[in-house]
Amino acid sequence: MRTLTHDEARTRAQEHIDRAVAALPVQPALTLQRDDALECGDPKDRGPRGRYEVGKTYWLDELPGGRNAEIVDALVEHWTSHDFRVLADHRDAADRFVSVQHSGDAFRMSVTQSIEGDLSLGASSPCIWLDGGSDD
Repeated sequence: MRTLTHDEARTRAQEHIDRAVAALPVQPALTLQRDDALECGDPKDRGPRGRYEVGKTYWLDELPGGRNAEIVDALVEHWTSHDFRVLADHRDAADRFVSVQHSGDAFRMSVTQSIEGDLSLGASSPCIWLDGGSDD
């Protein structure tokens, strides 16, 4: 079966991020934190090695102070109403973290609160061949 290419996976990750940000009650400034491809060293899907997980992560900047819980709740609401299932939900922890996976394309997304109280939002692909080759 053919996988997404590197460029297709980057585009899809950005689309997931854009849709999530559009669902927020306030619009943050996005500051790119990570845009890379990491080799799937121990593929969760038990597939062949040599494939990559493509991901993008942004800091959600210029958010009003004290609204992190509301922002994270809005993300979870968006995800659960758009075919994502929750993998981890630590909204009550001092270091908030929620991770989800899309039922259709297996992309994962997460929101994380840093020790300083800053939020980051990321999306990553399942393991793919960078050229879109086949797993056969």
